[in-house]
Amino acid sequence: MRNQAAYLIRENTGTSGVLQTAQTAVATLAAYDIPHLIVGGIAVQEHGYPRATIDVDIVVPDVLEAVEFLTADLTGPFARVKGCQDRVEDRRNGVQVDLLPAGQVLKRGCKVPFPQPTTAAEKLQIIKLEELLSLKLDSSAHSPLRRLRDKTDVVELILRRKLPRGLSVAPAVRALYLETWDALQAET
Repeated sequence: MRNQAAYLIRENTGTSGVLQTAQTAVATLAAYDIPHLIVGGIAVQEHGYPRATIDVDIVVPDVLEAVEFLTADLTGPFARVKGCQDRVEDRRNGVQVDLLPAGQVLKRGCKVPFPQPTTAAEKLQIIKLEELLSLKLDSSAHSPLRRLRDKTDVVELILRRKLPRGLSVAPAVRALYLETWDALQAET
């Protein structure tokens, strides 16, 4: 764990099991030589916006293979989630893990693909800040009401990290980043 504020939010909201689940999942993936990147709420926390999250989002090269290996041990911590081929649940605490496809977009209409993880490791590999912001902006642009959290994450990270206007986000969302950044500057 790299971020003290992330640690505090997990402890004070009773969501430290999310980190335990993430660590167990990446250790299992590493045992099968599957590279990963942590995205979503844990990545947002680690990049400096300590907000609550109740699940784990992991980008992998092959979602179905990752699910297969995570659930291979029938007495192990992970079980398949009925009706979801890209999600597993930690039997120990009920935390769900969403596995996301590297090189593909979140949903139809999105333009920023998930990055390709290259290293299998037992420690959490957090997505780069610029890539996280790009994914969050893309997601919020294509489901503005359902993905308000993504826009809030971007706003809070810009403010808390004092990010520069010239940050290197994906070209597909560059205008959205500049619009958001400029709007924040106009309010201060």
